[in-house]
Amino acid sequence: MAKTAEDNFRIEVWDREEKALSETISRSPDSTVSQAAWQAAIRRRPGMLLIHYNSRHVMEKILTPGEVKIPPQTIIDGSVHAGLDVALGDLREWHVLRAWCRSCSHHATVKPAGLIKRYGEGALFSSVERALFCTNCDRGGPVRLEIHKLPRN
Repeated sequence: MAKTAEDNFRIEVWDREEKALSETISRSPDSTVSQAAWQAAIRRRPGMLLIHYNSRHVMEKILTPGEVKIPPQTIIDGSVHAGLDVALGDLREWHVLRAWCRSCSHHATVKPAGLIKRYGEGALFSSVERALFCTNCDRGGPVRLEIHKLPRN
């Protein structure tokens, strides 16, 4: 996903000394999605420095408690979406999932309730993405899940 003007909120993971950027785990135009990803990042990134941005401004900066479980050198290229961090149980009823096929660029809406029923609330996006396949080109993966917010009526 290319950077656009609407990608206002982002969460970056740094090493403890703030010298090396490990990954960008969330990039979203929606503050609600960004706050949910922030809470998930605090739980799932122990011992790392997290920085929550709104555009270029630092909203929150925290050194998460605990010891690092994943060595920073095992994180390759990071992620520009919440796919590696957000569990299906972190979604709220106003969130809509859209699957995007990287092979043919086909988009389709996916029901979160169906994924939770099949894979469980603790399933991470990265594992669910590998299990999905495109209905347009019938190829298994690479599919990316995107979180969107339902429009207000």
